[in-house]
Amino acid sequence: MIRSFLLGVICLFVVGCATTKSVKKGYQLNEATDKGVFVASISYQGGYSGYSIRFSASNGQSSGQIEFGKGMSLIPIPPKGDYSHIGRKGQLYVVELPAGEYTVYGWQVSSGYATTKPQMPISINFKAQPGKATYIGNFDFVQTNGLGLTVTGVEVNCTEQSNIDLEVLKRRFPNINVSDMIMGIKPSFSMEGIGGENSTSWNMPMVIL
Repeated sequence: MIRSFLLGVICLFVVGCATTKSVKKGYQLNEATDKGVFVASISYQGGYSGYSIRFSASNGQSSGQIEFGKGMSLIPIPPKGDYSHIGRKGQLYVVELPAGEYTVYGWQVSSGYATTKPQMPISINFKAQPGKATYIGNFDFVQTNGLGLTVTGVEVNCTEQSNIDLEVLKRRFPNINVSDMIMGIKPSFSMEGIGGENSTSWNMPMVIL
């Protein structure tokens, strides 16, 4: 019984790790390739969980997600992140993609055995251009409901915070020229409650006697 329970925990933990990674610190853009990068940050206000943003290519050929934190952790210690100097919990992401048009179509919160998703579709469009970096904003998760340590409700806001995010970019990715950054969203862009109301499902591990 104990073995089956632990197996369920391990499986959930592994599934939660399937995220798209940022490029390495020394990464350099190259216009001779057909790849560009997008720059975005994820932050949260509330309990520690796995907070992710999902995106896909408009042609349907690829998709991915960026995630800060973990939904299932044996020792739930929040990472330091990139914004502790301003009292914020979060991280900056720089993700390489084939050139083309993309859409942020959803978000997800993984918290223990609970998974929370938006009820309404999301459509934030951006373009990856060869040898260029495109900034698409900050995605801030604000906890609105919970059950013990489990996050079961959030409001997600997308805002333009390039004055903060690009300073972190210069520190973490010094080879990416901030002055050449393409703004994928308008200055002072703000969209509150993206995806509207949200719903939570539970995925408890199956116990085999």
